[in-house]
Amino acid sequence: MATILIKNAAWLVTMDPDRRIFVDGAVAIEGDRVVEVGKTDQLAAKHKAQKVIDATGKMVLPGMIDTHVHNTQQLGRGLADGCEINVHLLERLYGYETAMMAEDAYWAALCCQLELIRAGTTCFIDPGSYFPRETAKAVGESGLRGVIARTAFDLHSTPIGELPKGRFRETTDEAVERAQQMVTELNGMHDGRIRCWFALRILSGCSDELVRRIKKKADENGVGLVMHASESFGEVAASRARYGVSDVERMAKLEALGPNMVLIHMGWASPKEIVLSMKHDLKISCTPSTGYRLGLASMEFGRFPEMIELGITVALGSDAAMSSNYLDIVREMFLASGGAKAQRLDPSIMPPETVIEMATLNGAKAALWSDEIGSLEPGKKADI
Repeated sequence: MATILIKNAAWLVTMDPDRRIFVDGAVAIEGDRVVEVGKTDQLAAKHKAQKVIDATGKMVLPGMIDTHVHNTQQLGRGLADGCEINVHLLERLYGYETAMMAEDAYWAALCCQLELIRAGTTCFIDPGSYFPRETAKAVGESGLRGVIARTAFDLHSTPIGELPKGRFRETTDEAVERAQQMVTELNGMHDGRIRCWFALRILSGCSDELVRRIKKKADENGVGLVMHASESFGEVAASRARYGVSDVERMAKLEALGPNMVLIHMGWASPKEIVLSMKHDLKISCTPSTGYRLGLASMEFGRFPEMIELGITVALGSDAAMSSNYLDIVREMFLASGGAKAQRLDPSIMPPETVIEMATLNGAKAALWSDEIGSLEPGKKADI
């Protein structure tokens, strides 16, 4: 017998392989998994549920998956308004993170997750902080599903400037060992709602040795690797000045690319980086609101529709309260679609069907979780 029946939905959008949409739809749930989807009259007669939720006038969708959100930056909203990216990172954000204590990080993560829930997000990928334990604790209380990581740097003088003293000043061994400790400790917590990955924060702050070792660790542990890449014109130019190549090209030279990787932003990805993303089945997190708010022109110069046409998995991310000012994937869908249309003077590009797929199925693929989430179909988790 179903424990929960959601019925009378104006539209039930399943995102199943046939992309079925039911008018006057219903979902039967047993425990934490979907039992059946279909029309209300059929499911209501078949499933006498303990709890019935009336969804009259509402759309029922798979839970949104935010593939890029910094939980612990939640308390920094407004701290870096109107700053160009180097000032934003070096003077505002990294100073904030240097001063942060564990209790601050916990409350920031909990507030972040409450905002995600309000926007319909049920799963997120956090690209790494120095407080993954506190983020995991918040997940335990919020009920969300999350991919978390411990951030990693080992170069303290980067092409965009000096990193602050304190916790940012780790050796290569320290960065690798502490990241491995978190994966060992946190992966699978809270009945499997937590998955812990490895992370490279910004590639210009990571030595070749750290890149190789972190990628090897991710592969050995059977988990993912998340990193920022080709975010802004300045960062790409700095990488080319120091290494002769941009971020993804550098990773390719180090033989450190693979299908278990999520690359964040990628608004300034070169044609070669796009081809590498296709070749290695890399997952991309498109973050429109940050591009607009920080003046990065990521939607204007980004080639996200072309990536999708090439079969690259492109998902959506809201980034952080500090850089985006809100954590709302539905709004990101609108910005991604509108930005692509405006840049190409073509209203047919990135239709609603595409951006909903980015927010659900593609997010699940990016999180390496598509066997359980991303669509509403029998046997999958009832993330709604």
